[in-house]
Amino acid sequence: MSMTFPLSRAVFLDQLPVREVRFWLSRQDQHTGLTGGEILSAEVAPPLWQGAISLAPMGKREADRVAALLSMLEVPGRKFEACKSQQIGPAADPVGVALQGADPQILAVDPLDPQRLRLQSLPDGYVLQPGDLLSFDYDPGNGGRRALHRVVSGGTSDSSGETPFMTVTPPIRSGAQPGASVDLIKPFCLAGIVPGSVSYGTTEGNTTSGMGFEFRQSLRR
Repeated sequence: MSMTFPLSRAVFLDQLPVREVRFWLSRQDQHTGLTGGEILSAEVAPPLWQGAISLAPMGKREADRVAALLSMLEVPGRKFEACKSQQIGPAADPVGVALQGADPQILAVDPLDPQRLRLQSLPDGYVLQPGDLLSFDYDPGNGGRRALHRVVSGGTSDSSGETPFMTVTPPIRSGAQPGASVDLIKPFCLAGIVPGSVSYGTTEGNTTSGMGFEFRQSLRR
């Protein structure tokens, strides 16, 4: 069977015996220290999501299967759908039961503040809280990109299924359009393996342990 990239969550990440996850927004800033103790900082590129995954010990044959996938993803340019493993839905709807049958969409992005947006087509009274994640496709005119954001100040949808303006991080990039579908269940970005970060583990008897890797967001498919 041929592999189609980016690898979907069902094909790659959901198949891994994840033991530990680190997932953070990595800033790309430049800092200069002054003689008076001040630090001058400048953003040289937009922040990107980054993560590290440690896998639980597994049978050596299962480890061989995982190693084959990892070796495929070490090829430059190949990506996969990366999410915060072990977290499915928002804090108020942790497994996505309340969202069944709904199709959340972007209602509006604040033209004066790209960190603020509203959602629509949610169930009445659906709650989004600080720390929840959401993702969507944007910029279709340039081949399409994938955004992942964390809620900073949330909101509750009204009887029309619309939220008030909510604050998210990082800022929403140009190209996000009203009507774009929003993932609140297993929201994801696209990512690639950080070169040199893969550990293929050590096999003792029939068990392989110590496997893991790091990944970094890529905006383009």
